[in-house]
Amino acid sequence: MLDYQNSNYTSFSKATAHVWLLAVLIIFPIQGLFAQHQIDVQRLSSEGEHFKALSVYELLPTRKVGTDTRIAAAKSLWALGLNRQAAEQFDVVLRDANLTLENRARITLSRGVLEYQEQRYPEASLYAEKTISYLRDPSPLRGRAFLLWGQSLSRTGAYGAAEEKLERALADADELDKAEINFALGMVEMRIGKLEKAEERLKAIPAQHDRSAAAVRALASIALQTNQMERARFWIEKGKSGYPEAFLDSWAEYGLMQIAVAHGDLPAARALVEEAQKSYPPSDSWLILMRAALEESEWSRKELVEGN
Repeated sequence: MLDYQNSNYTSFSKATAHVWLLAVLIIFPIQGLFAQHQIDVQRLSSEGEHFKALSVYELLPTRKVGTDTRIAAAKSLWALGLNRQAAEQFDVVLRDANLTLENRARITLSRGVLEYQEQRYPEASLYAEKTISYLRDPSPLRGRAFLLWGQSLSRTGAYGAAEEKLERALADADELDKAEINFALGMVEMRIGKLEKAEERLKAIPAQHDRSAAAVRALASIALQTNQMERARFWIEKGKSGYPEAFLDSWAEYGLMQIAVAHGDLPAARALVEEAQKSYPPSDSWLILMRAALEESEWSRKELVEGN
């Protein structure tokens, strides 16, 4: 399950969407469009042909639109960043009295994810809780609902409650979801000061997972907070070599400077600041902190020398 906050979705008005779909019809003509059955919407959507799926869907008579077709259309709208329209389609599906309990749970969870992506975290929590109410027994689906609930609570600063939901998510999760849940748990436990537990969670994330770069950075941060400087150096160097795209800012230099200061190596700390000044603008937040930390360390060294 992805961290939905990082998704870059665009919101369009319904009128804009209709104009856009008409343009798609011109650009992507579909042979015998009016003869297409609603099953084509489902097929095209599943194949990733979202433009064409929606083109067919828009021209289907309302009486021919079944639940599975509407779900497929909602997924295509979602894939194209039309979150509000996707939510509207899902809401129509949820009004279907014949919807199975499992499908109702899946669609409700999707609605919650949409709310999360739109940064409406209390609403996302409500949808997650509603999803769980449909699922009596442990299952990966219920685990994803607990994950959404925990992530939503975390976004509102309710870290203790978030930890509890995420632990329940981990208990229900399949192997595919465990890394994402461990990452979420690790970040929450860092927030509430459970650094040993957080470190354990973050180390459990596989090296090739999407969250691995962020996990390495978090592990370096934990090591710095706990004054384990050589371990911090290990994680920073691992991040810079293994995940260079995630270590492009000046945070890594700031961490290495802290290590140099902790070892009393002010020349090395000064060199790191000078090198960072060549690469980052004066307004860079980590560079500002580096300068301040170096100045403080130099004053402390000067006072110590003069005191002796």
